[in-house]
Amino acid sequence: MKCGIGDYTERLAAALAKRPGVTVAVLTSTGAAAPADRAFEVLPVARDWRLSEFGGIARAIGAWQPDLVHMQFPTQGYGRRKLPWLLPALLAAHGLKLVQTWHEYVQQDSLPAFKHSVLNLPNALSASGLAVVRPNFLERMSPWYRALVAGRPFRYIPNAPSIPVTDWSEDQRLAKRAQLAPGGEALVAYFGFAYPAKGVEQLFEIADPARHRLILICDLSRDDPYQRSILERAAAADWAGRVTMTGFQSAEEVSRILAAADAAVFPFREGGGDWNTTLQGAAAQGTFVLTTSREPRGYDAAANTYFARVNDVAGMREVLLTYLGRRIERHGISEPASWDAVARAHVEFYAEVLRLEAA
Repeated sequence: MKCGIGDYTERLAAALAKRPGVTVAVLTSTGAAAPADRAFEVLPVARDWRLSEFGGIARAIGAWQPDLVHMQFPTQGYGRRKLPWLLPALLAAHGLKLVQTWHEYVQQDSLPAFKHSVLNLPNALSASGLAVVRPNFLERMSPWYRALVAGRPFRYIPNAPSIPVTDWSEDQRLAKRAQLAPGGEALVAYFGFAYPAKGVEQLFEIADPARHRLILICDLSRDDPYQRSILERAAAADWAGRVTMTGFQSAEEVSRILAAADAAVFPFREGGGDWNTTLQGAAAQGTFVLTTSREPRGYDAAANTYFARVNDVAGMREVLLTYLGRRIERHGISEPASWDAVARAHVEFYAEVLRLEAA
């Protein structure tokens, strides 16, 4: 499904299913499906995650008879329904063992979707174990949340890239670049969802329409006010004809576009970091990546990534001009965690939780 945490879940499930002695099913929304060659089972039973669906979801889980249920939070795949936030407590009350992964910090300046939500309290109270994908999580957690999860198994398990590395020759990469920017202009790419927190509108100020072509690898709809503003900005006189909007693309095509780009720019309004699979995937292509950070960082030569101050459009404009087109060999990139390593860490974490629960 079209969701960053959905990508994470699919790759984690596939990697877990390759581990000896591990059998995996993914319970998800109706309409979601896995290719026939996937090693894990898909249970597409949730219509829209309403409270009234709990009985059907519980029956599907009970029929599958898992040793452990692992939920991911937050994800837009759950929509705005309350059931996912209550499901851990409801399942725990039925005797199931629960672990969770929290993908966002729980603190005052974290993303609105996850911060200080009373709906997250049942999660904190019902989890037998908690995994996180961001560093220094406990230190940045609100003190009262830290107290709620104290004493339970806690594990920091870093992410791995959500898109593959394109194994191309330089000639192949340049051919793709020429296809995307036939006028010879420098190619500046963005990949991900188009929400206000992503800062997509800043791309039109960071890049220069006189010398750059923007390629937006994302879905844009006129029904969404923010996305409509992006479409209108792309059609304005200064950028008209200089913006390519690809819509949703496969992970393989995304990697090819990012590999062909002269820069990938992610002006996140909340700041990015090493945990972000989008940044990892772009940097893994050898392409220069420009993003933001709430902590002063500057240029990371090993990853060919520049971390600018949040909302510093003028500064990001100068950085883009300085580093545009800089590439590094993929073997020179700091090796990110592989999905096999991520799966191995999860299996060890599950074993710890199950031992403690059995004691």
